[in-house]
Amino acid sequence: MNYLDFNLWVDLTKWQEICSQIYNAKELNESGNRFTKEKWILGGLQKSLFKPNVDWVDKWDYDLVFQDWEKGNIEVKTGNETLFTSTGNNKKWCTIKLKNIYQSQYDRLTLDKEFDHLMVVNLKPFGIAFCDYEVAKEHLITCKDGFLTKIPFEKLDLVYKNSTESFVDKNIHFDPKHVILKQLTEAGY
Repeated sequence: MNYLDFNLWVDLTKWQEICSQIYNAKELNESGNRFTKEKWILGGLQKSLFKPNVDWVDKWDYDLVFQDWEKGNIEVKTGNETLFTSTGNNKKWCTIKLKNIYQSQYDRLTLDKEFDHLMVVNLKPFGIAFCDYEVAKEHLITCKDGFLTKIPFEKLDLVYKNSTESFVDKNIHFDPKHVILKQLTEAGY
C-alpha cells in the first residue's frame, strides 16, 4: 500500500492549521469532549480535501473510507505526543487505545473491530502515520478497560511531519453546547 497517496488528496497545510486550532481549544481538551474533538479533526480533514475521495462514515469499526483503495476502511486515532515527543523526536512506540470496554464480558475477550488500515494523527507536532490492520492487531495489549496497541515506530508509515506550529486564531466556537444550541435555534426552537 502506498500510504503517500494520502498526501495528494489533502491540503496538509490547511488541515494542520485546523488541527492546531483544535489542539489549542480548551473546551475540547476536557475529558467529556474527547469524542467531539475527534469529530472536529475529521471535519477539518473533509474541509481540506483536494480530491473528494475520502468519505467520513463514522462507523463502529472505522471512521473513513478511502474510495481509491481496494481495502480502504480507515480507523482514525488522534492524540498529543502519540507519534512524537513534545520536542518533535520520534517516539520508540506508538501506544493508542483501539477499544474501550464498557460492560459485556464478551467485549473483554476480543477486539471485535474490523478495519483495513489505522491512521494515527499527532496534533502537536503535527504528523500522520499509517499501518495496516494486521500490524495494529499484532501489537495488541489487553488491559482492564480495553485494548491498546503498542506499535514500534519503525512499523508505521509516516507520511507527514511538520514540527512548525501554524496557529492562526479563526475564532471558532468549539464548545459543543454552542454548536448544539445554534443548530436548535436555526431549526426554529
